[in-house]
Amino acid sequence: MASGSQPDKPGQPSGTGPRDDPQGRYGSSVAWIGVGSPVPAGETMVTARRVVQYIIDDILAGIVPGIVYWLIGGGRGGVLQTLGWLIAVAVWILIMIWYWVIRPFGHGGQTFGMQLLGLRIVSKDGDRADRAQLVIRWILLIIDTLFLGLAGLITMLCSRYRQRIGDHAARTLVVRASWRPEPDSRF
Repeated sequence: MASGSQPDKPGQPSGTGPRDDPQGRYGSSVAWIGVGSPVPAGETMVTARRVVQYIIDDILAGIVPGIVYWLIGGGRGGVLQTLGWLIAVAVWILIMIWYWVIRPFGHGGQTFGMQLLGLRIVSKDGDRADRAQLVIRWILLIIDTLFLGLAGLITMLCSRYRQRIGDHAARTLVVRASWRPEPDSRF
């Protein structure tokens, strides 16, 4: 049993769930996942770090598209400016996919900002986040960043596991990089 864990179901002892319940007393893991997580809620209480991390990541992910636009069309007007915008948007999309999906998948669930601030992305079931989950999180950054990021921030502050909208939809959590799941007792 993990110390400091919160009960995941009413009447369930703290820190227990499918990983700690080989007999299945608390139902299938699919039903359980919708209710809680084997990740202690305290490991996700990193909202301030996430805000700083997002600012860092947003700046880093925008540098190359900004330079591309500036080199091709910045301030020139006409066709070159339009071409610069089109190429910069294409480069931005490719970089965003690499930055928010491919890189975290291959580097322990971390962007550069997350690595710097000691955070990482995990699946809500405590396992490694898969590519589909990372894609969903990335796409929903559009909604999370509405109103200068307030949509995502308010959602995080109102969520037990400090999940933004993209995390809820993708079934992911952002945790301290040092957190590791307890060994699975079923095997």
